[in-house]
Amino acid sequence: MEENRVYILKDVVEELKCIDKKIDLIEKNLNGKMDSLIDLLRDIVTTNLRNTSTSTNTSEIVPENAPVSEPELYYAIGEEFIFIKGKKTYQNKDKIKTSFNGVWNKEKFAWAFRKYENFEEKLKEVFPDIIEGQL
Repeated sequence: MEENRVYILKDVVEELKCIDKKIDLIEKNLNGKMDSLIDLLRDIVTTNLRNTSTSTNTSEIVPENAPVSEPELYYAIGEEFIFIKGKKTYQNKDKIKTSFNGVWNKEKFAWAFRKYENFEEKLKEVFPDIIEGQL
């Protein structure tokens, strides 16, 4: 009986050694990959690298009929209403609603508020980077 225990214990020890070797191999692989990722992140932070897919070549020729990207925020003046449009309207919808009593205009795909005297001053105060545009 005691001989069986020794045999079983010996198998368990061998199995544990095998598992320990596998864990060591996994740790080495992970550490090697983590080190390279950490180096990459460190390079990104130290060089202040931004989106590399955008072109920085100023000599690149842009065709005349190329689509113009929409500004972050711009406003257009209608007869009765001012319309706010742009890429950042969704992020600023609460500001537009509270500051200008703005409502969404489905036809114009823009936020709208009734025109009033000196509205441009208030627009620039709430959104300093907003520009005048067209619908």
